[in-house]
Amino acid sequence: MRLKKMKAGALQYTLFVSVLIALLVTAFISLSFLQQKLRIKATFFQETIHNTNLGIDYSSTHEIPYNETIELQFNDEIESLTTISKKRWGLFDIITSTSQVKNETFEKMALVGGHQDKRNALYLSDNRKPLVLVGHTEIRGNTLLPKQGPRRGNIAGNSYYGSQLIYGNIGISGSTLPQIEVKNYVKKLTTGAFLNNNTEFFELDENLKKVNSFNKPTQVFNSMGAIDLQFVELTGNIIIKSNSRIKVHPSAKLNDIILIAPKIEIANGVTGTIQAFATKEIIVGKQCNLQYPSAFVLNEKVITQRQSTDNQQQSTNQLSIDSSSSIKGIVCFLSENDTKNFKPQIILQPNATIVGEVYCEKNFELSGTVKGMVYTDSFIAPQFGSVYINHIFNGKIIEPDISEQYCGLQFNNTQNKVVKWLY
Repeated sequence: MRLKKMKAGALQYTLFVSVLIALLVTAFISLSFLQQKLRIKATFFQETIHNTNLGIDYSSTHEIPYNETIELQFNDEIESLTTISKKRWGLFDIITSTSQVKNETFEKMALVGGHQDKRNALYLSDNRKPLVLVGHTEIRGNTLLPKQGPRRGNIAGNSYYGSQLIYGNIGISGSTLPQIEVKNYVKKLTTGAFLNNNTEFFELDENLKKVNSFNKPTQVFNSMGAIDLQFVELTGNIIIKSNSRIKVHPSAKLNDIILIAPKIEIANGVTGTIQAFATKEIIVGKQCNLQYPSAFVLNEKVITQRQSTDNQQQSTNQLSIDSSSSIKGIVCFLSENDTKNFKPQIILQPNATIVGEVYCEKNFELSGTVKGMVYTDSFIAPQFGSVYINHIFNGKIIEPDISEQYCGLQFNNTQNKVVKWLY
């Protein structure tokens, strides 16, 4: 048998083609394997996002202990773990939901507040006095009032000019306000109880620009003296505390931070998102624009008989909002003092607006507009040298003007929902 000789070039060509085919097959197999791996990785990552959202939803319907972490598993078919934690941030809560599926991890942080499906424009404690409406007062929405109900009034020749007293249903209130869950925490917050192992201190220098994520330790500036916030930009997980006074100037850009001091002053023209907590006085100047979710809380401490005698010449603790200013969020006066007085504790001047909630455990002087809800122990109207109890003079409460998605104070019957997503 004769063997046919082949040229070397043909053999090399055959080998080249064979190697090329082998490389193409290997590349195809590798690409298919990589695509399969990426699909699995994407599936796991989508599962982490889904589980994280389930964790946020779970927190709105289940009681989560503060400053603790709970572990949940939403899918038994995939090795996964979701952890949920809750902590206070001013009048709101921070929910952190973290999910891990295999080697994929995803985290979401939400600022949450209380959401009410059925809202009342006004809850006025039953102090055995009727609600007296005078001037261009307007109340729209359902109300809970003392048994004496609403009545028309007259102050210095000004009668009530509305076509009806309440533009909504009227129910009977109780002798006390609905209790908010955050009251004890506010008391601790104003005394510096937030300082712990998860806080770090920083220096507040002029022209400072600082952003601190809410998944990092809280950055704190604490001063024994007065603090003037100007020419600074502070955003996020930051607390500014003074033992005497804090004044915010228009040049300061503040977002999502907390201020704590006995006296807090917001100068004319300030904008931003602030939670402010004081024990003596809060002043919001003219033409301020404080965005949602801002909160202004005056927590009046117990006054002993000796302190009352020593300070009887001083003005009553007040939270005042000047004309042409707007606060979107919560305005709150809390008191540990049972002594009655005939001075306003919250003052909303004419042309000033609150979009959200007012919660006042004493006297509220309403001359501006609340687009939302009011809870107060009493109204007061100092006019023309006289003081009128449970009178509203030219004030407005318009509950329908607030968004149905609004979340604010947490009561026993409220469900927590997301106020905003954090960073």
